[in-house]
Amino acid sequence: MRLERRAAGVLAYLALEGPAPRSRMAGLLWPDSPERTARNNLAQTLRRLRRAALGYEAAGGDEVLRLAEGLEADAAQLVLLSFQGRYAEVLALQGELLQGYDYDDCPDFAEWLLAEREHLADLWREALVQEAERLERGGDLRAALALVSSLVRADPVSEEGCRRLMRLYYLLGDRGAALSAYHRLQATLRREMGLEPLPETQALAREIAQGMVLPAQGPPLRREIPLALLCPPVLSGREGEWALLEGAWEGGKAIFVSGEPGIGKSRLMLDFAASRGPWFLMEARPGDAAVPFATLARGLAQALGDHPALPLPDWVRLELSRLLPALAEEPPPPVRSAEVGEDRLRLLAALGEVMRLLGEAGVKTLVLDDLQYMDPASFEAAIHLIHRSLSPQPGLSPRFIGSFRTGELAPGALATVQQLGEAGLILQVELNPLSPPAVGRLLETLGLPGLDPAGLAPLLSRHTGGNPLFLLETLRALWQSGGLQRPPERFPIPHRVKELIAHRIGTLSPAALRLAQVAVVAGEGFDLELAARVLAAEPLDLAEPWAELEAAQILREGRFAHDLMREALREGIPAPLQTHLHRQVALALEETQAHPAQIARHWLWAKEAERAARWWLLAGQHYQERSLYAEALAMLEEALAHGQEEATRAEAQLQMADVYREERRYREAEALLLTLLAGPLPLRMRALALRALAYLCIGDHPRAAGYALEAYRLAQKLGDEELTHLTRTAYAAALWGLGRIAEAVGLLEPELPRAHPDPRHRIRVFAYLGALYAHQGRFAEAYPLLEEAHCLALGQDPYWRVLVAAFLVGADVERGQPLTHLSLAQAARALGSFDVSEYLELVLARAYLEAGEFDQALGCLQNSPAEVLGPAYACLGRAYRSQAHLGLGQEAAAREALKEALALAEGLEGAPRALAQVAVAASRLGEAVQALLARISPEALGPADRRSLLEAGLAPNLPDPA
Repeated sequence: MRLERRAAGVLAYLALEGPAPRSRMAGLLWPDSPERTARNNLAQTLRRLRRAALGYEAAGGDEVLRLAEGLEADAAQLVLLSFQGRYAEVLALQGELLQGYDYDDCPDFAEWLLAEREHLADLWREALVQEAERLERGGDLRAALALVSSLVRADPVSEEGCRRLMRLYYLLGDRGAALSAYHRLQATLRREMGLEPLPETQALAREIAQGMVLPAQGPPLRREIPLALLCPPVLSGREGEWALLEGAWEGGKAIFVSGEPGIGKSRLMLDFAASRGPWFLMEARPGDAAVPFATLARGLAQALGDHPALPLPDWVRLELSRLLPALAEEPPPPVRSAEVGEDRLRLLAALGEVMRLLGEAGVKTLVLDDLQYMDPASFEAAIHLIHRSLSPQPGLSPRFIGSFRTGELAPGALATVQQLGEAGLILQVELNPLSPPAVGRLLETLGLPGLDPAGLAPLLSRHTGGNPLFLLETLRALWQSGGLQRPPERFPIPHRVKELIAHRIGTLSPAALRLAQVAVVAGEGFDLELAARVLAAEPLDLAEPWAELEAAQILREGRFAHDLMREALREGIPAPLQTHLHRQVALALEETQAHPAQIARHWLWAKEAERAARWWLLAGQHYQERSLYAEALAMLEEALAHGQEEATRAEAQLQMADVYREERRYREAEALLLTLLAGPLPLRMRALALRALAYLCIGDHPRAAGYALEAYRLAQKLGDEELTHLTRTAYAAALWGLGRIAEAVGLLEPELPRAHPDPRHRIRVFAYLGALYAHQGRFAEAYPLLEEAHCLALGQDPYWRVLVAAFLVGADVERGQPLTHLSLAQAARALGSFDVSEYLELVLARAYLEAGEFDQALGCLQNSPAEVLGPAYACLGRAYRSQAHLGLGQEAAAREALKEALALAEGLEGAPRALAQVAVAASRLGEAVQALLARISPEALGPADRRSLLEAGLAPNLPDPA
């Protein structure tokens, strides 16, 4: 089926460039039309394409067009096969991209098409060359000749192709054909360009004419670089800096070393650290900044791997499992503190304990290399640990030495370093280039045969500017070319060393070059398994190119030997290939379940911003589950910024609102949710559900009930079973708070027989229904449900254990046996701080009041936990405090608490328990209570509140239930 011209253009563009906004495609293919007309034309073209394909949607998407999953294009396949080195398969894909189509009326698209045609033609010619070389090495000269003949026909003035053709004819015994090929080239060059063949082509013709034996075709020989050039045996020219480091060490200061790339920061730090005893290196890497705690998590994993016997306490393991999940068998407790800055205290304390234990294990120094790449969360933690290491008590943890590139440290991080320096807590040393005498001393330490340090030092110093890396790279290039035996007339000019690196890269085999390119694009995630997936190869097949990269000092233990090597390689990768490689890396990382933020970054670089945004949503969820809220919001902001579908952006806003809710930033949550209420019904439903949860958290049960009911009805209308369950439960909880117990029970009882596969679903039903039954005095039905909920909660997020513990203690209070589950509640308190934790403290305070343990009750109320939950629970907490003070004989304090409770009670709607307990406190202090009692519905009170009113002599004043 021959496609319509513009439809073919759309498919080709999406196949090679990846997803593209509709506006971009419309502008490329209808450049002279207004945007609305162009977009309409595009829609019509896609509709006709779908009709021609019998309903198959080859390309689609709302705002962003993408090819259908599974749809393959031969042009994209050619790019992939070429990169994977599958040259025989590349050669099977012949023909020109969009052959026969003309796009003169679409100049931008025509320019793109021309560039892509040239790129694909280059890949096809390269495949011809590589496959011909393989066949020649394997002895199949005739098959190699057929391929090279095709190459020469495609490019008659290619001298490289002609030399290959001449060589193969000669090796097959046809000297005449070989010389005829030369004469055809000579005539073509003279006729079309007025040139003679290159000297090497003329030399080959002479050798063939004379019948000389030609050397075997093979890769260029590589001269092995001496170890002294790879790592000079002596640190030269840094005596002054060394003395400064010693002074800082003796003065108890941390040390930061800065300088330009290649100036020798790492060598100086590591040599100095080694002189002080055992040390540990934590390296930040490119790409870390996009993934919170990336540097710290990797360094921590390495430290624990190097010291497996480190006696980590259980609480430390649990906290560190936020970064290294394998350290704990259960999920870490979220940090849900309302106080700014408290979110990370336990995590930082755990890191400090690891540092202390490393110190006890003998580690004297922690070296932090390449701080300019470190993510902000890791940098914050590192600064915290540096402060700990500066404690006047010796031996608490290792000392710190860090390095960063001048001009590349983030402004906030640089300001922190400068503040530490101004406070006299650290020494910052800026490394300068080596002086000419220092260059001479460095050359003397190398001990290379034929090297004249005295004669070479001034020349090299001037040529390299005294940068040790540039100097060594120059020497390595001279060594490989045999130029060290005498001072060269001119040194290799590295344009800041990149040309030298490019020369070394140029000696690589195609397989090693492809592997290096994958390493560049993959960044931090690069390893043998990932490379094998991207290159569609077996790991064993990559052993030889991997060893070649290590031998050439391009890779060192799987990482680039230095950053300039990576940058030079990156510059040599064409932009379309970089885009393609990022896509392959992203797919491979998806298969290995890598960190979502890492995957997102590669999809963004693959020009698939919408796909990246979806992974940032998952990254936000990942951090939210660990209560790392700042990181969660950063990921969600990325999703919001790069999401191209309205649904993706709305999902990012919903998740952000949920994070704000968990952080108790209710106003910000409410502001976000308000913007979503005008959206489609599914979006409105979820926004209403979140609003209901937010108001439940602050104890505003009337509003919570209104939003939950509306969301519940929408969920039923849309047939969303999971949200129907969630909103039904939220509505029941709000009704409970309003004292409408029978309605709440009626909502939840139909869910009881359902064996839902999600244990959290069953926990909600069992816990809330059990608590409601207890409120009705139906204890025989309540406790089995609550005990079952507790058993299920043991395998879930600790939040559920705290919630069920609160409900169990509440049931004990209703039954009149308030301390039955005290030990379970105390264990739940130790799990961490949650929004439900304050509710547990209120329930425990009531339990201690019922048991006559007034000091314990005040202890539960001392931080005013109810205040973060809203006026209803704040009022209840003041009433409990008044009763506890009165029980201890502290009447003045009791009256003060009652005064606050009464003020809060005036504005309450519903809240029967709070009103009842304020009435009890007021009655015991001789205050009038009739106005309060008149606001209480009898059905709303549970056994415990009725009992306390009876004990206060208020039961006759209750309205008649009839």
